[in-house]
Amino acid sequence: MTETTLKIIEEFVIPRASSKAFELKKDQVLRAIAHEGPQVADIRFINTHDHREQVATAWSVALNSLEGIGGEKRLKKLWSKPGFENHMLTVIHDTVQNHFYHGNCSIRVRELWDNGPLLETAGPLLADEHITCAEQFDVCLEPYGLTMKDLDSTGVFNLFMSVRRLDDEDGTMIFDGPSCKKDEYVDFQAHMDVIVASVSCADLSINGGEPKGMKYQIYEFA
Repeated sequence: MTETTLKIIEEFVIPRASSKAFELKKDQVLRAIAHEGPQVADIRFINTHDHREQVATAWSVALNSLEGIGGEKRLKKLWSKPGFENHMLTVIHDTVQNHFYHGNCSIRVRELWDNGPLLETAGPLLADEHITCAEQFDVCLEPYGLTMKDLDSTGVFNLFMSVRRLDDEDGTMIFDGPSCKKDEYVDFQAHMDVIVASVSCADLSINGGEPKGMKYQIYEFA
């Protein structure tokens, strides 16, 4: 794919600590860009016509690994959860290839963080005025009649989120800063009509203490 084969049809920004749900048609390409600098975005993909079918990123890690085309840091094919197991989207361009795929912060995560040892070493999870990514999904998906209770808990593409596992008896996870630099991006091509729900993560710890907005562009092949 080259830039000359794509025609941009829409562009918008999801500001820091906010969310938006929108529709991506079959064969269209979504570009997610860290246009303000290093930043994590939590993204979900849901079948427009059957909301029960959703990308299961943790399951996609396993299937990509079996096919030899991806793993814990990068994915090529995004599959829906068992019971469907359809190839919903393809990552056709990824300037970073270092992401995470295992959920989003929630009210419970915030409680555990802010009442545990991480508060002293890393500070609060979120600024007082901000809400969690789980609550952001509730907000942006309300027009579609969906809440977090309807979503796969491990169905999140944690764009530009860098995580290491320590070689200890617990396999402790260390959440580093965003893996991207300013203006780096990922392109997703849809193989069916999908609802995209995306949050510009407000987590202070993983966004270097300064959450930012993210730019999105929708393309069609010319």
